[in-house]
Amino acid sequence: MLDTVNEIKPREYQKIILNSIVSSIEKDKNLLVELDCGLGKRYLQMAILRDKFPKKKIVLLLQASSSLYETKSYLSKFINNNELGLIDSRQPSRYRQYLLKTKRVILSLPQTFYNTIKTEQYLTDQIDIVVINEVDQIIRRIGQNSVLRAPYNKLLDQLNKSRLIGMSGTIRDSHYIIDNNQLLIQKELKTLENMLSNIDLISMDSLLNSDLNQHLTPTKIIPHLVSDERISDLSSIIDTRIDEVKNQILLIIKDTSPELYKEILSDFSRMLGPLPIEDELSLNLNKLYLIRKYLWSMTGKNCYKHLSRSNFSVDLLKNIPTIPGKFLEVKKLIGNYKKSVIVCSYIDTVYLISELLNKINVENICITGKISPHKREESLNHFRSSSNKIVAILSNVGERDLDLPEADLLVIFDLIRTTKTMYQKLKRSRGGDCRILYYEKTKEKNKLDNLLKQISKYYPWSVDILPILE
Repeated sequence: MLDTVNEIKPREYQKIILNSIVSSIEKDKNLLVELDCGLGKRYLQMAILRDKFPKKKIVLLLQASSSLYETKSYLSKFINNNELGLIDSRQPSRYRQYLLKTKRVILSLPQTFYNTIKTEQYLTDQIDIVVINEVDQIIRRIGQNSVLRAPYNKLLDQLNKSRLIGMSGTIRDSHYIIDNNQLLIQKELKTLENMLSNIDLISMDSLLNSDLNQHLTPTKIIPHLVSDERISDLSSIIDTRIDEVKNQILLIIKDTSPELYKEILSDFSRMLGPLPIEDELSLNLNKLYLIRKYLWSMTGKNCYKHLSRSNFSVDLLKNIPTIPGKFLEVKKLIGNYKKSVIVCSYIDTVYLISELLNKINVENICITGKISPHKREESLNHFRSSSNKIVAILSNVGERDLDLPEADLLVIFDLIRTTKTMYQKLKRSRGGDCRILYYEKTKEKNKLDNLLKQISKYYPWSVDILPILE
């Protein structure tokens, strides 16, 4: 028997969502649920599996292994193990198929699930409902040939007998569709409605008249300036090279495609798509953007490697600091907080921060895609339960789908270009302070301003942007 102490009383907005889900399924319709981070998507999934559809066969698809195992641990408190099965890629295919046949509720990553059913189509015949967690991740950021990521481009067709419930906190961004050598910008919501078809929608806007506002904890975003003259000077040199290549491209497009030229001037994101220019120019521009990101985000050692391959002079390379300013700033910031989370783009950054914290005897854990799910779960549980000062350092892959409300401080070490991804990083913690680091006298400040403007527009209920701290 399961412990009845684990029963949870649903909030008003959660009741509204659950009733809408039941209504949509009864009408044989699919459903999209937009619910911001920290508002109980995992509870809703449990209620769908156990309370609302206790007799239906349901598959819950998670997008990352860390989320898969955390969700399994959570659901095990509410659903008997004889009903609950987890499909893992390390299991033999026959055993995965056996679990799918015998368990009422199945948890899986999408690729593992597709590999399990692709040669045995009949296995999907008895599946009543498929819940897709973080459903926005099924869409390609830039779609060519297919706007859906693998395996969803094939999987959705095989699930045409099942009703779909897609859940996400972020379906307000746009993505790019390349079609007949043209770049189209389309809202994620429109794409999801087209792909899932016959669909109802529950949005955050539709819930604002409920008790939702009582449970929203805005994240305090504090832009945090970092001074490092060597980084600023190098960034300026890279900016000059970027501008030179951009001007070359614009001159060509102005002569060959005047209409596209006007579009680019009003929206420079159009330069991301296919352009009527030589591939070498596009590649050179993208390479320079990437190098600049390395400068703002990586250790000095790895930044040196990348710049040395890109025709930068030896004298210039000598100016790359071994430990750039952001790393030193992190050491200062965490001193004022008991539990901190630092989110980085690169694994080498994670491990250098860890090394620096070890030297000043600050306990820390590293969560990256290279760490086994078991070890990640063990480390995260230790972070959550610890009563001592501790820091969690996460890479892009490691932080995916993780919620760490125990943190007093969240540090965004470097910026991600897309509004959605940046917002998801901001919501790793709940409340507390969020410091976003950016280098003085660089275009990283412009990038931050644009991102915060978009985040305020799309998620006004969720953020509180404070003045810049120096």
